[in-house]
Amino acid sequence: MTPAATDRARQRAGYSLIELLVAMTMLLAVTAAAWSLFQSQSKAFRNNVDRWEMIENARGALEGAQRVVRTMGAGTVSGQPVIVFGAGDVLAFNTDYIEADTVSVRWATYYNADTPVAETTAWDIADATTIPNSSPAYTYPSATYDLANGSVSPAETYIFYFEPDASTARGDDYILYQRVNNGTPEIVARNILVHPNGNPFFQYMMKRTLATGDTLMPVPDADIPLIRQSLTGAVSASDSADFVRPDSVVAVRMNFRLTNGQSGTNERFRDITTTIEVPNNGIPQASVCGRAPLAPGGLAGVEALPGSGSITFTWGSSADQDGGEGDVLQYILFRRPATATTWGGPLVVVKAVAGQSSYTATIGGNTPGTSYLFGVAAQDCTPSQSTMTTFSITPP
Repeated sequence: MTPAATDRARQRAGYSLIELLVAMTMLLAVTAAAWSLFQSQSKAFRNNVDRWEMIENARGALEGAQRVVRTMGAGTVSGQPVIVFGAGDVLAFNTDYIEADTVSVRWATYYNADTPVAETTAWDIADATTIPNSSPAYTYPSATYDLANGSVSPAETYIFYFEPDASTARGDDYILYQRVNNGTPEIVARNILVHPNGNPFFQYMMKRTLATGDTLMPVPDADIPLIRQSLTGAVSASDSADFVRPDSVVAVRMNFRLTNGQSGTNERFRDITTTIEVPNNGIPQASVCGRAPLAPGGLAGVEALPGSGSITFTWGSSADQDGGEGDVLQYILFRRPATATTWGGPLVVVKAVAGQSSYTATIGGNTPGTSYLFGVAAQDCTPSQSTMTTFSITPP
């Protein structure tokens, strides 16, 4: 065979075994690298999704609780407790947090027309039930709390509590629930574990003054649960301290670990400890100026010197002076002849005094034997006036 024929034969021979093995090895290496990159990117994507879900869960748990807890005590009326029940896994308190009525707005923190009416006012005693997780079992309310005019208090009861999550395989997994009055519980957050520092989910912080300055200290375990109850003459000194201790709480601390719902090497978690101030707790009921105060009480007494045209009369204070809104600044007196249809201008202004149950004023210039209608209205700082309390008097 000539050299030219030999070259042509080699050209027709194809790849050698060594060349094929080298090509396959290179292909496997490229495929393995691509697969490794895909696996790495896929794992990173899953981790990012888990991390995002965990962050969203953390945000839901914190914001869902914080924005309500910090308002505790807002809109409560005289005698209505701010902290109802406080323990390591349950916090119940009163606040005027939400309102569904736009006609007679009651200054709630939020407005939502879709909120059930029963969850926008004080919890009715007819629907009283046991506070979740309360030990000893505590039934609330023991009374229906009303404004001075008899309408129900606008402050509803919010309950945050932790319960084991029966839907997961983990025995240490909890759900944070929120309930309003006796309504249906709603899930605030899940995939919650006990904080690794061992502190309870809820701690109640009191201000203490030390040599180094003011600091917050948790209520001792021996004083938990906190139950705000009314004081009576039959209460012992120690019971009295227990009954009012909830008023000393200035902040609520929450401790928990949030996870992505996984276990083992796939678990991701974030430890949370946050302190929520509760500035409305333990302070006197705030005055609310803007809504017309309730009318004064009726006529309590009349004195008149015959023929003088002068009348001295006494009337009762408004229920909003020392209760209810607590916003009465003064009383204004008016007069008109019994046959007239319109009132004259204000005759006398009497300053309201805290704790005073009745007021006396003298009005002269009346014609003896003529019937007059006198009116007294309570006025607040806006100034808004109540409806008039009227009484008919004929000076002798």
